[in-house]
Amino acid sequence: MCSSAGTATSIASLCTVLLLLAGRPAHVHAGEPQVPLVFENDMFSAQLHPRSPRQVAGFYEARGFPKRALEALRGSCFLTVRMHNRSPTVVWLELHSWRFLAGTRELQRLSRSDWDSRWRRLVLPQANRSTFRWTLLPESRDLQADEPVGGNVTLPATDIPFAVEARFATGAQKQGPMRTMRIENVRCAKDDSP
Repeated sequence: MCSSAGTATSIASLCTVLLLLAGRPAHVHAGEPQVPLVFENDMFSAQLHPRSPRQVAGFYEARGFPKRALEALRGSCFLTVRMHNRSPTVVWLELHSWRFLAGTRELQRLSRSDWDSRWRRLVLPQANRSTFRWTLLPESRDLQADEPVGGNVTLPATDIPFAVEARFATGAQKQGPMRTMRIENVRCAKDDSP
C-alpha cells in the first residue's frame, strides 16, 4: 500500500510497518528454501517473507500490544507479502482467491474477521486493533499499472510445508485473462535456537 492511494499519514504508517517487518530475515533451517520466496511473470511479481514468532511478537510489543495479544500472535504463521503490478493494466488482488495447500489439505487463512473475533475475546484496545489491521494485506485491491502493495497474510501455525496458490483477475472491469501464481515449499518461520 506504499503508493499514492490514501492519506499521507496512513501511507507513512504502513510504509514504516512494512520496512520494520522487512528488517531481519527469518531463520532458515538447512535444506529449506532461501527467503524471500519469489514469483514473477510478465504482469506482476510477488515476494513472501515468512516471519518468526519472535519477530512478530517483538514488532507488536514495540507498538504497545499487551502480553495476551502477543501470545495469540506467536501462535500464528505470518507471511509478509509484497506485490508489484508490472503491467500497463489493472491486476486484482483478492485474498478470497488465495489457497494454502499442504498436500491434499487446505490450510484456512486467518481473515480480518477471525482476528476481530480474537481481539474482542481478548478485549484488545481499539488503537491496537487499528494498528494490526494496517499491517494486513488488503482483502481486495485493484493494483494499477506499476503499483505496489504489501502487508501480512496469516494462517494457523504449522510445521508442514505448503504451497500458496492464487488467481488474479486482470483489466479495469476484470475483463482480461485470469493469471495464476503458485509458490511451492512455503514454511512458517521458526525462532532461532537460543
